[in-house]
Amino acid sequence: MKNLLKRISLSLLLGANLCTILLLWLSVALTYVSPDVCPRLSLLTLAFPIFLAANLLFIILWLLVHARLTWIPVAATLLVANFALDYCPIHLTGTTQPTTHDTTITIVTYNVGRMANEEQRSQFIQFIDSSQADIICLQELYTTFISSHQEWFERTHYSVLQANNIAILSRLPFLSDTISITYPTRSNHSLACWIDCMGDSLLLINNHLESNHLSPEEKDEYTNTITDPNRESIKHSSHMLVGKLSEATAYRGAQTDSICALIDRNTSHPVIVCGDLNETPISYTYQRLAKRLRSAYREAASGPGFTYTQRSFPVRIDHLFYPKDWTCTDCRIDRSTTSSDHYPLIVRLSKKTH
Repeated sequence: MKNLLKRISLSLLLGANLCTILLLWLSVALTYVSPDVCPRLSLLTLAFPIFLAANLLFIILWLLVHARLTWIPVAATLLVANFALDYCPIHLTGTTQPTTHDTTITIVTYNVGRMANEEQRSQFIQFIDSSQADIICLQELYTTFISSHQEWFERTHYSVLQANNIAILSRLPFLSDTISITYPTRSNHSLACWIDCMGDSLLLINNHLESNHLSPEEKDEYTNTITDPNRESIKHSSHMLVGKLSEATAYRGAQTDSICALIDRNTSHPVIVCGDLNETPISYTYQRLAKRLRSAYREAASGPGFTYTQRSFPVRIDHLFYPKDWTCTDCRIDRSTTSSDHYPLIVRLSKKTH
């Protein structure tokens, strides 16, 4: 009887582990499918860290109760190890220093959150002054900010291109005006331009992909559901979240395809893509871009690196991708500035000169 109970318990544990593995693999497989095909199912990618953590716990569990089965969760984890490192890279040796034959530029991408008051605007300007960046890509910058701070721009020697609430500040010469990118959207935008970068024509694409359009009240409702759950609030909050998230991710799938098409048309030139993509590293958007370019955070940073942490939504949704023949010498999230609900991502890129 005792042996029978043990076999039943092991079978149940094995079944639970296999279900976890299937969900883990499914969340990864969905990054290869455009979200507009199955928008609700695509939300499963958001649960990747949960499935991965559960699978890692099974490794410990099997070591304790039945070591011979440990290979199952270990093998399952190894098969998605590359995705795990996209989500949470590990670098133990620090940043890479450029050689004397390299030329380095600093780029910032930052969703400034519209800066509703003077204190936030002042803090933003202080951050820009201290960053000493060559190029600054901004999202949600209200359209009159540039004209109302013209003297500051002249003093800092930044040239500015702006369309809607997307702006590019550059100390490197612009080679073109803004290039509009047309895609399905409700209110978000992307823009591109050509920049003279170390003697080459660089295509820079700054993005604010489709927002989830959760109001502050809806975010608070979600937070309250976590802290004080009850059946009705969970049901209502879940329906609201799934509906809005799935609608937004379908838009982002089509927007990503448009950006990738622009990259593919300019493969003879270096391309940098950055901005608030509103997607985690385990997503169709991130993986499509990562096939064409390198992720700065993946190559030079460590840990999950949350760039948005408001109202119980800790995620990394701000990214920068750079050419595969360049090197990322540093990538960090600046948490010292609190003028927005996002943190800026600061990246140093090095290109070998000949």
